[in-house]
Amino acid sequence: MSTENAEEVVAASPAADRDGKRAVGLYLASTALIVAAGLLGPSVVVLTLTNRHAWLPSYWFNTKPNDWLVTLMIYVAILLGGYGVFLAARAIKNGWAPRVNRLVALGIGTTAAVTLVPPMASGDVLIYAAYGRIMSLGGNPYTTAPADTIRLGYDPVIAATERPWQGAKSVYGPIATWVQWFSSWVGGDSMQLTVWMLQLSVAVSLIVSGLLLMKLVGPSLPAKRRVAMLALGNPLLLWTVLAGAHNDAIAVMFAVIALVLFRRHILLAGIMLGIAGCTKLSIGLVGVAMLWSLRADRRKAIMFCIGGAISMAGLYAVVGLEALQQARSNSSFISTGTPHKVLLSFFTLFLPNGLVRTVLAIAAWVGLIVLAILLSQVFPKSLVPRTHPDDHTPEAIRYTAIYGIAWIVTAMYSLPWYDVIAWVALAAVAASKVDKWMVIRTTMIAIAYVPGRDPNARQVAPFLSDSLEWFSTRLRDTVCPAIELAVLIGLIVWARRGGAQWWPYDWPKRKAKPEAQKVSTP
Repeated sequence: MSTENAEEVVAASPAADRDGKRAVGLYLASTALIVAAGLLGPSVVVLTLTNRHAWLPSYWFNTKPNDWLVTLMIYVAILLGGYGVFLAARAIKNGWAPRVNRLVALGIGTTAAVTLVPPMASGDVLIYAAYGRIMSLGGNPYTTAPADTIRLGYDPVIAATERPWQGAKSVYGPIATWVQWFSSWVGGDSMQLTVWMLQLSVAVSLIVSGLLLMKLVGPSLPAKRRVAMLALGNPLLLWTVLAGAHNDAIAVMFAVIALVLFRRHILLAGIMLGIAGCTKLSIGLVGVAMLWSLRADRRKAIMFCIGGAISMAGLYAVVGLEALQQARSNSSFISTGTPHKVLLSFFTLFLPNGLVRTVLAIAAWVGLIVLAILLSQVFPKSLVPRTHPDDHTPEAIRYTAIYGIAWIVTAMYSLPWYDVIAWVALAAVAASKVDKWMVIRTTMIAIAYVPGRDPNARQVAPFLSDSLEWFSTRLRDTVCPAIELAVLIGLIVWARRGGAQWWPYDWPKRKAKPEAQKVSTP
């Protein structure tokens, strides 16, 4: 009997096997539709890449596809992928037991396939390339916007960026900026090759994160299968993160490395988490989770903070304080697709915009804290084993999932690719109804951001019909906020039904008790 079969503890039911096989089929179908849309070439979904080398990735045909055709292809791909993730999680919970190496091959294979076609939906990667180009030309992307360079003369990479981001300076950390610079150094004046290098960095980051998570969950085969299907091969992440080449994946990879080091090397874990924060500051949520898991050990908590401070202070000192200021500049933004945007549009009809934004920001932070408190009481256990008495990694993974989910569903500025941190952590905790709510959340917001590009952009305008613009806008500003609010309410109701209290802590009572005793003393 093989080692895999020997470690099985749950016999798979016919229903579990059926769900598992369907999940694999849906993963493949979703990936095939994404790749097919990419191969059709530039459209309202697929980006236009200049200075093409036909023999190098990415590959496409200039078919000029109908806007509705490619959009519907992606809608179907996302829906199939989301349902596949739901079936996969349920099948593994019920005992589905395929060979782990086959699931790993599925994840790596589908990741590689999406990497071979042009990026889609968001035009962010074009801005990444422009920032790298600015730096390779001797400029500073934190003080120089692509539009500033365009005014000085034509550049094939910077000129290929889309509105409205041409006037935006970089908000990314020094690690992300150096990845962009290296991609530009390799790609030169070819937007195609520069962007493919950025795609490759995201693909590698996703694969490394998934493989390291599989190492973290130890020898448990069901746990490895869950990680493989929810983190390594998840088609929702392939679309939201990889297809758009979003650098969130790089930050998450460094955060996962920090979690691996967290078992025995607290200082190094802090340094690595600081490096993750120097890619995107929002990854600091993982640092909060890791720090909270150390709350009973003050010495280790201080060591962890010192490590993070060393790397962040050192790296930001290299690029200058402008980088940190730029990274904080979007903290007051409100993204379309969130309930906050609907509330902003309504209340600004009769209240000052600044006041409404301030109140919404406070409400978002309060909502995050309250939801995190509720989830922490009923959230499933971590699948990461404790290797020694002082190993806090299981708690750190669990709190990362809790904070990540609470953040994406309560934040004023929440985009589809932000979900990667929540999914990566959720893959390493036990199955629960949270899986279903996360599938609904990511599927809906992913659909809402298709085509996902500014209709006024020069490259998009000739293809985007009025009907598609109207339909996609209604999905984003009306349907998506309603679904996102339903997910938030669903998580709260699930937690409350599981016995979660709004405020389970007794420290105010403990503080008041001695005072009461002091007053009553004659």
